[in-house]
Amino acid sequence: MSIFYVLGKKGTIEILYKIKEGVNSFTSIKNALDMEGCGVSTRTLAERLNELEDENLIQKDGSKYYLTKKGQEALEIIENVMKWEAKWKEAKIPKIIIGMLGDKER
Repeated sequence: MSIFYVLGKKGTIEILYKIKEGVNSFTSIKNALDMEGCGVSTRTLAERLNELEDENLIQKDGSKYYLTKKGQEALEIIENVMKWEAKWKEAKIPKIIIGMLGDKER
C-alpha cells in the first residue's frame, strides 16, 4: 500500500498528531478526535492504526501507540507542506501563472 494512500485517508494525519501530542491509547485517541469534530468510528480508527503500524509510522507498546522515527519525519514533511500551502495561498500570484496552473479561483 502506498504511504500517500494511507496518509490521504480520513483521520490519518489527525491520528498521527494526537499520538505526537501524547494522546496514545486507543480510547484517548478516539475521544480526542471526537472532541475536535474529526471523529472516526471505532472500526475506522482500528483500521487506521493498523495501517500506520504496517507503514512503520507508529508502533504499539502494550496498549500505547508511539511515533516511530519514520512517523516523526513524516509529520515534519507534512508540516512543511502545510506551511508551503499557506505561503502560496496568501501570495499574490500573477494571472499568467494562475492560468498555467489551471487555478481559476485565485
